[in-house]
Amino acid sequence: MAACFGSRCFWFKILQAEELKNMASSSWASCCTLLILGFCIGGGSSFQYLNPPLRVDFYAQSCPQFSKIVEDRVAYYSSLDGTTPAPLLRLFFHDCFVQGCDGSVLINSTTKNSAEKDADINFSIGNFFVLDDIKRKLEEECPNTVSCADVIALTAVYSIKQAGGPLYQIELGRRDALTSYAPSAETLLPAFNLTVNGLLENLANVGLDETDLVALSGAHTIGQGHCESIVNRIGPHVDGQYHKGYQQQLLANCTDDGSLRYPNYDNNTQFFNDPITPLVFDNQYYKNLKLGYGLFTSDVSLYNDPRTRNLVDLYAKNQSAFFHQFGISLQKMGTIGILTGTQGQIRKQCWVRNSNNADYAFNPDSLQFTDS
Repeated sequence: MAACFGSRCFWFKILQAEELKNMASSSWASCCTLLILGFCIGGGSSFQYLNPPLRVDFYAQSCPQFSKIVEDRVAYYSSLDGTTPAPLLRLFFHDCFVQGCDGSVLINSTTKNSAEKDADINFSIGNFFVLDDIKRKLEEECPNTVSCADVIALTAVYSIKQAGGPLYQIELGRRDALTSYAPSAETLLPAFNLTVNGLLENLANVGLDETDLVALSGAHTIGQGHCESIVNRIGPHVDGQYHKGYQQQLLANCTDDGSLRYPNYDNNTQFFNDPITPLVFDNQYYKNLKLGYGLFTSDVSLYNDPRTRNLVDLYAKNQSAFFHQFGISLQKMGTIGILTGTQGQIRKQCWVRNSNNADYAFNPDSLQFTDS
């Protein structure tokens, strides 16, 4: 049902053809003749969408300190641990690829539901406490205003800057999901062992293409991997595409004695995705692919496949080209499956939806936030 006031319409659902016919003789007809297309014309040629588009300046009036709070907190936690930017950037990816950029990756599991963050494929994500701290400060500054989905997005942008990359502008105005399901993450997130064929199929499902694939993979220029994610490349035989010295390093990290005689992989061991400039957001990742330092199957396949090799070569030679396309692709990724307008909600705490339901998710992190 829809209600129109003057030249504005507020939608409760898309009207069926018969309902439009029945409305034709009503006082709403002049306003609501085009609801089936998702907009309303009234008072001339102007129209307003049900769900407004994202905007860079979305919080300019309602929460002008948003960017400063995010930048300060990212800088603070990065000063404590130089690896902080990478997991914060990763959260944006893991959020957007599963039911859209809606903050669902932050929701905790309950006694009745296993949430995305607890899916096996999400074993490597973390640093949720940084986002909780940012959200706490935002609720003090401008309560009930900034969504957790937008906190993830803007935190990713400032994490790139903190790691030495460009400061990208990201459009804001997302709202938060009410649900989060672990099986969705298992199904929708691209796995580390996919080749270009599988990766392109996965990205096509969310409107991304091969250029986006190669550019966004450059996020692996910072971050750490786990032995569990490369078992398919080091056992039962070591992938010959690895640089020989890199082979030995990975075997030493991931096996008991540095060989495959007793391949008891230590899945808790971490190592840098980029062993050359591990904490810097730059184009070294693409240079590494050409030198045999591509960590995951999904990485090395980009250089092996003729559909993506030229872009790897381009970004390896031209860091500015990489930075430019990464910004475009990140913005594009940030619009996947978004909730806006009156959809979803603005969570007060990112790990649990606003609800009177007694089955609250329990926040396991006993955090002592600091105002440093």
